[in-house]
Amino acid sequence: MNEPWVNLLSQLELIGNSNEINQIRKSLPLIGKSDQHVMILGDPGTEKMTVAKIVFEHSKRALDAFILTEATRLNTAYEQEIWKPLKDQTAKKSEKLFGTLVIQNIELMNQSVQEKLYNIAQKSYLTDPENKKPIETDFRIIATAAPKIQTHVKENKFDSELFLTLTGSIVKLPGLNDRKQDIPGLFDYFLNQICRELDRPLPPVNFEIFNQMLKYDWQGNVKELENVVRTLVLASPEGQLLPEALPFFNTKQQFNKLELQSLGMAVSQLEKELIEKALAKFAGNQTRAAQALCVSEPNLRFKMKKLGIKKEDFVLGTS
Repeated sequence: MNEPWVNLLSQLELIGNSNEINQIRKSLPLIGKSDQHVMILGDPGTEKMTVAKIVFEHSKRALDAFILTEATRLNTAYEQEIWKPLKDQTAKKSEKLFGTLVIQNIELMNQSVQEKLYNIAQKSYLTDPENKKPIETDFRIIATAAPKIQTHVKENKFDSELFLTLTGSIVKLPGLNDRKQDIPGLFDYFLNQICRELDRPLPPVNFEIFNQMLKYDWQGNVKELENVVRTLVLASPEGQLLPEALPFFNTKQQFNKLELQSLGMAVSQLEKELIEKALAKFAGNQTRAAQALCVSEPNLRFKMKKLGIKKEDFVLGTS
């Protein structure tokens, strides 16, 4: 792994089997080999840097000079962030500046740096700030940005020519709310990773954890999911995962739908949610669920049939 990536990425591959992720995963090796500049668009936490790394690893330039920086750092220290590293990495090979430049959050770049970057993106001769001599450049730029950069272009806050130059290839990453079917796979990935880091045994997973996760609104996307799994592991006893340890766990959730319903409908809804919660807690074991609800098992089975609750939906490992 190239040194600048160390400790930056918690994830080194795209996890998931949704159509969106499968399509992106297939396209990245081809984008990597194309040598076009690349713009990776996505909300915070959508694995933009994971994608940038995959593109770089498939590039013809993967063994050449490589600079990883962030737009706000370029705004305040352009020469230190760009010129010195470039010269240090290329001086031993040739007078030409050649390699890859990865820039995070490019939508935050000020107009002065945009002008300088445009020259690099166009592979122009640039003036060495030390000896004032022109230097030939040939750098591929991989940029990450929030979708609002397109609004910035329309409002002339981001140079339209630079944007067009950097979007030789575009990768648009979906938010986690648009691919919730990937949550179990991501959860399993992070759970295994975090348990290894903490030297903890891998605990069984309560169905209610997935139930809560699928209902949650993931504004922080994959990064938030990773943080939630870490919190869940640290806040639960070793060898267990407690649904109550989820940061967004709401014990009153089952009462949210009681408003503006007839009493009979409200009672049925409450019964349904209580039974589902008990079955989830005991992974579909009807005997233990009946005991927890203080009803007979035949009565529980009758209510399950009446309410359309299937035992199979709560048994882990079934499909």
